[in-house]
Amino acid sequence: MAILRVHGSLLKCHYHISTIAQSFNRESFMSGVWADLLADHTVTDAPLADPETLATAAKDSGVVAPLPSLAALHVAGADARDFLHSQLTQSITDLADDETRLAAWCNAKGRARAIVRVVPSDTGLVLLGHAETLHQIRPKLQMFVLRAQVALTDLSESEALLGMAGPTAETLLSEAVGTLPRVAGGLIRAGDLHVIAVPAAEGLRYMLLAPAGQMQALWVRYTEALTQGDERFWQWMDIQAGVPDITPATQEAFVPTMLNLEPLGGISYDKGCYPGQEVVARMHYLGSLKRRLYRAALPADPPAPGTPITRADGSEAGTVVSAAQAPAGGSELLAVLRIEAASDAALAVDDWPLALLELPYAPPA
Repeated sequence: MAILRVHGSLLKCHYHISTIAQSFNRESFMSGVWADLLADHTVTDAPLADPETLATAAKDSGVVAPLPSLAALHVAGADARDFLHSQLTQSITDLADDETRLAAWCNAKGRARAIVRVVPSDTGLVLLGHAETLHQIRPKLQMFVLRAQVALTDLSESEALLGMAGPTAETLLSEAVGTLPRVAGGLIRAGDLHVIAVPAAEGLRYMLLAPAGQMQALWVRYTEALTQGDERFWQWMDIQAGVPDITPATQEAFVPTMLNLEPLGGISYDKGCYPGQEVVARMHYLGSLKRRLYRAALPADPPAPGTPITRADGSEAGTVVSAAQAPAGGSELLAVLRIEAASDAALAVDDWPLALLELPYAPPA
């Protein structure tokens, strides 16, 4: 398979924004906590850096960014672990107190309804994921509870998530919570604050989950010491790391294997049954994977999730999963492509040429 590389600079895009609050006008759904915090001038007065400055800061110093389109769903009760173990693609009953796990929740046909990160807490488990997706799947997940002792609670009005990256950010976090986890998925807790290590293109980044009052204090403290970014930059870092997300536009469109959840640690083939398990297992054991996740660059604004990718003859080659503005201009994206079409030199999104980039991990065969 030939991987096309991008040479030189991509098209420079105009990046205009005056406050973080303005940067999220495009969001149709966000965490209630951040909606309030971003409306408060005390947390939006700091200047927002441009993408190139943010990319440099994430490597050489530190970046902090609110994550308002992510939310938390609390799963509590005596049967919480067994319940999630029976629903998700990853093993949950053996989840340690100092680790988190990526997983998908699928329909009966093995199509992912959501990608979540499962986080242990003192009162149960917390699912982190796209806010609107979690909002949509909660009543569907509730239908599977039946007689189990499980309670599902939306935490979007009480908890919020923050992203931090870079050596200075790591130093500040270490001063606050002690030794940071050094493997992706690692977790350290300090009271109600959860600090989660997540993969970056190189090394790790950190997500912070905290109650609203504590989050405002953290935001004010860290924006004084770090370069202030927005969620779009964090999404670009997700794309650099090859970490996909499921939004309403892509729900039930892909089997988790197509989204590279296997190399990302989001699928267990040793656990028991869950919705769609037969489809996921068959794709793995029979080697029938015909599509997978690719990273790519586009000399245009970020296309919306669900946007089709076409070949020169106009036939369908794949679908955009997520996209974000790239620091050098243009955009980068994750897309599920037909493996046999990935070597096509004329892939395009809305007539803009697509160039494939390397992932930071070995994709599924």
